[in-house]
Amino acid sequence: MIATYQRISRADGDLGKDGKDKSNSIENQKELIQRYISHKESLQNLPVMDFVDDGYTGSNFDRPGFQKMMDGVRSGEIDTIIVKDLSRFGRDYIGVGEYMEQIFPLLGVRLISVNDNYDSNNYNGATLGMDLVVSNLVNTMYCRDAGKKLRTANRVKWRKGISTASSAPFGYQFDPNKKGSYIIDPPAAKIVRRIFDLAILGLGTREIAMTLNDENAPVPSVYNREHKAYGKETTYTIAPVILWDSTRVWKILTAYVYTGAMVLGKSQRLISGKPISRTVPKGQQYITEGTHEAIVSREEFEKAQLVINNRNKVVMGSVDFPLKGKVRCGNCRRAMGYDYKQTSPIFWCREGQELIGQTKCSSEIFQANDIENAVFQVLKKELSLLGSLYGDIKKEEQSLKEASRKASRRKTSMEQELKNLKGEKMRMYEEYAAGTLSLDNYKNKKQEYDRKIAEVQDKIEQSKAEEAAQSVVPGTVRAAAEQAENFLHGTRLTASMVSAFIENVYVHEGGRIVVQFKYEQSIQDAVRALHTD
Repeated sequence: MIATYQRISRADGDLGKDGKDKSNSIENQKELIQRYISHKESLQNLPVMDFVDDGYTGSNFDRPGFQKMMDGVRSGEIDTIIVKDLSRFGRDYIGVGEYMEQIFPLLGVRLISVNDNYDSNNYNGATLGMDLVVSNLVNTMYCRDAGKKLRTANRVKWRKGISTASSAPFGYQFDPNKKGSYIIDPPAAKIVRRIFDLAILGLGTREIAMTLNDENAPVPSVYNREHKAYGKETTYTIAPVILWDSTRVWKILTAYVYTGAMVLGKSQRLISGKPISRTVPKGQQYITEGTHEAIVSREEFEKAQLVINNRNKVVMGSVDFPLKGKVRCGNCRRAMGYDYKQTSPIFWCREGQELIGQTKCSSEIFQANDIENAVFQVLKKELSLLGSLYGDIKKEEQSLKEASRKASRRKTSMEQELKNLKGEKMRMYEEYAAGTLSLDNYKNKKQEYDRKIAEVQDKIEQSKAEEAAQSVVPGTVRAAAEQAENFLHGTRLTASMVSAFIENVYVHEGGRIVVQFKYEQSIQDAVRALHTD
């Protein structure tokens, strides 16, 4: 069977400025190959199967169409492959050479590159012709050069306030009528607006995060997944619940894009082809005012910055009523009645008062001050526990950071070793291609280099895992422990304390009080995990 292979990719520079390239289009490639087959008697009347990779780079062979074609090759179903030219097959100099010189000859596969006038059946078996060697090398260099051109083109767009990002900031969508611009996404924008409103009211980032979690507001990643914000169907595995934390809130509160300005070029990749980047200083970023509708005004944005940077936060809520909605009957578990008009505010169970003798609920009236004082004493013990836990958390984090730094240094060293090995392998191939190294020697040395490269890659992956090791403490527990330090020296119960740490307060007959704290089980689990040798 004949396999025809077509590939095109914007990343490689295969497409022009308008996103089109008629010479390299999939349709053009198919037409040229079909015309070639029709003029070759030896290829006529044979079954033909098309394999296509539309939108995949040629710098590697991890492409679905290519891999499916290779499955057919390995099963013996395909014995002939035809491409328009070798750049469609791939742009990796060494990789393409290995397929042409090693893999396909061993598998008995005939490779035809129409525009390169190459047919492996007519190949003399010595070494690749110099024109093909140069062609492969040029394809590799072209792929790298395309990346530089793309970055230059992006900077031109950034100066005009045109986004080149793959996704819009949380709270916005891409404008379908104006490429590279944003329009408001109402449900997400409502969450962003809520965050700024809470900040302006005086809440810190940790308090805002806990409020959002209480309101079941989805974090950006969850929202984007549920609303298919990136415009394509994606399969997701079931993941643990992701909650708001200080970092996520801070990122939104400090994002100038919500004032209606386009902020681009915020990071710069240091090494081409590797996910190593640095944050670009604000003075060097591309900022264009008034490119889209604002979610907050410039004044509101500046006010939020002052609030989140001020350690003396304004406390939200009434000082006189910090336990509003939290006090419940210990028997029926319903919210207790509250009368704030009394000289001394009181709580009572409605059912106990209305059904005296017909229910187990108490008919007693409880002084609000007594309940608040009792809760405050219990809370101080919890805050002390969380304060101690926070010390242990910071020690664990320091240990993880040190282990991560060591793993990062090992990874960097091994990446350099991997680079050297690949360089030696490339030079060895060039010697073979030039005829100064025999095929047997090349195979033996290549096998040894492949073994060493595999070993180093395994060590790199191990170092990456060590570098990315996570704390045994959930983010919600860490946020609670961190926030506890702000209240350790408080002298009275406040609404912020209640909002941050207390789930419910149950009042039983005789005035016995049970306080249900937020994340109780998670906190206990964290304490056990941190003190387990």
